[in-house]
Amino acid sequence: MSLFNKIISFIMSLVLAVFPSLGEPETPQYKEDDPQYVVFMVTNVHYFNLEPYVKQMVELHGEIDPESKRMYAFGVVGPMCLTQSVEQMNEEVNHVFALAEKYNVPVYFQMDDCTNYSTYFGDGATTEDGGKYYDDPEMCEWIAFPEEGEEWGGQSHGMLPRWHCNWSGVPFATAGGFPCFNSPKYLNWYSNQVTKGFIEPLLENYSRLKEQGKAYLFAGINTGWETQIPDYSGSDYASMQDFERAQYGMHALHNMGYDEESLKKEARKNLMSVEDYTKELLYGVIADYIEFTCKLFYDAGIEKHKIVSHIVSISSYTENYTTEHPPTWVCINDYCLPGWTMSPKTCPYNLDTLYMQLAQNGRNEYANAEGYAHYDNVETCREYFKESLLGNAKLITVYGYDQETGAYGYVKSPDFYFVKVTREWLNYELGADYKWNERPDIVSEYGGWEPLVKLKIKIKDLFE
Repeated sequence: MSLFNKIISFIMSLVLAVFPSLGEPETPQYKEDDPQYVVFMVTNVHYFNLEPYVKQMVELHGEIDPESKRMYAFGVVGPMCLTQSVEQMNEEVNHVFALAEKYNVPVYFQMDDCTNYSTYFGDGATTEDGGKYYDDPEMCEWIAFPEEGEEWGGQSHGMLPRWHCNWSGVPFATAGGFPCFNSPKYLNWYSNQVTKGFIEPLLENYSRLKEQGKAYLFAGINTGWETQIPDYSGSDYASMQDFERAQYGMHALHNMGYDEESLKKEARKNLMSVEDYTKELLYGVIADYIEFTCKLFYDAGIEKHKIVSHIVSISSYTENYTTEHPPTWVCINDYCLPGWTMSPKTCPYNLDTLYMQLAQNGRNEYANAEGYAHYDNVETCREYFKESLLGNAKLITVYGYDQETGAYGYVKSPDFYFVKVTREWLNYELGADYKWNERPDIVSEYGGWEPLVKLKIKIKDLFE
């Protein structure tokens, strides 16, 4: 034990001797004996063109042992529940399950829950009246409360505010508006899309695989794509109209009974600025929406550890919260495996803070819901595997498998360090004695009184 850990342990023992109840953690709810996965996300490829990539994975990483507790999987974009029709989603789900069975490689789904990511995979989704959800003010977000003469907030601007994608480094606007997460009309349409388009064919395929003893071929479902509510206050995106440079979410607050005056009054009552109080309310809206989505799958009979939520992890590193980078707790609920984007280059994180959020909610596991292979060398890659898959991560994802070059590319060569380390892990050459269902107990270390745990983390950071 290091000197630092000895000092911290001594301080903690003194505190707990005086206040013993502060250190009593909640018992972890479950420990699965299900495989762990490295998921290779074929990020920008239509599902009809996936087969060469899956075949190549087998050639590069070896045949999968059905009895092993360590596997790789191929990740697919979709179903895109906001843009694909029910029929298009059914087609995608059935097609990729057929690939999984043909090559004996598990499949992992990356669903879209809010970002209207792409119509490339199908654009047949319509509402009951034959229109698009993103053209309906009742289903989409606003940048203001309704003023006199307006039916919806910001109507005088002549259009709904849009979601602007900046993933490529060149911002662009998607079609139409951004969903309102607590709109009854939107949630009814969205749950129908998810249930009929995705859950029904998923259950049909998964049930068949279970009967055949091949349940491992379904690696899981990421139910969100960095779930957020846009906050473009002060943004310089060239793709925006001036009125879009604002905090979205006023429709959600309107549905909660707020108007401009009541929001100001309640903010003052809580000794907060209107901006900060607005964000606090919207964090709850995001959390409820994530829980709603995960519960759709859970109630349908999908195991909790195969349902992954997904937000960014950066607030654990910077403590700079926005509705685009919400507090890390918003993705933790009783119906999923909590998941974050975790990348040291594009989305840095503080693992101690993430562990604390898990432990405070009685959880002992997580998923790297969006990761990459851009580690500097074999040793740093091994450390990454030790931290995650030999720790408390049920799965890690590797986005950009379809890219050979660039900062986030995956080189299809046995000499590529990520390939080497993946094979070491798969073959139990790395962490030979580690078992997922005997993973470290973070609840004991990070549970208890939250202010005390935060203090411990801050002191630890000073020594690193």
